[in-house]
Amino acid sequence: MLPFVVPVFFSLLNPCLAEEGLKPQISNVALTINQKRLFISFDLVNGMPPAMEELIRSGVPVRYIFNIVLKKKGFLWDDELKSIELRRTISFDNLRNRFFIYFDYPTTRMVSLDRLENAKKFLFSIRRVALVPLEKLEKGKKYTIEIKARCEKGQSSMPFSKLVKIFSSFGFSSKTYEFEFTF
Repeated sequence: MLPFVVPVFFSLLNPCLAEEGLKPQISNVALTINQKRLFISFDLVNGMPPAMEELIRSGVPVRYIFNIVLKKKGFLWDDELKSIELRRTISFDNLRNRFFIYFDYPTTRMVSLDRLENAKKFLFSIRRVALVPLEKLEKGKKYTIEIKARCEKGQSSMPFSKLVKIFSSFGFSSKTYEFEFTF
């Protein structure tokens, strides 16, 4: 009976182990062509475990960073055509009972929402990010796209915010989602 008790005990101590099956991952990737440009859309699934929801509701801002890299396949190495870093920060205002999401790419803007489920849609649904003009792509050549998401604690104006950083291991990084296509 002891071998069954030990793994359960350790999974209760570490919430990341308890949520092993719910790792964040990139899904629903779609490339589209419009207005003579190549666009990408995708979703982040399981990007906010319950422990992170509690942290956000307590007032700690959380930043999500999405790295997108487009490369042209080469004989010895790949040529990087475009690298984009999207940042989205979510914070919660207890007095107003509202979630605020700050975007910084392609333009800086803020959205205010009253429900966390609506905020998750804005955070994790990336739509129509312009990659490159079609004239930069050669017909018949192979290209790869790599997408990776990570999460970290944002800047906080809370008193003792440095203690939160010291006493908490925070954040995650998804596996790199990579696919190859021929133009």
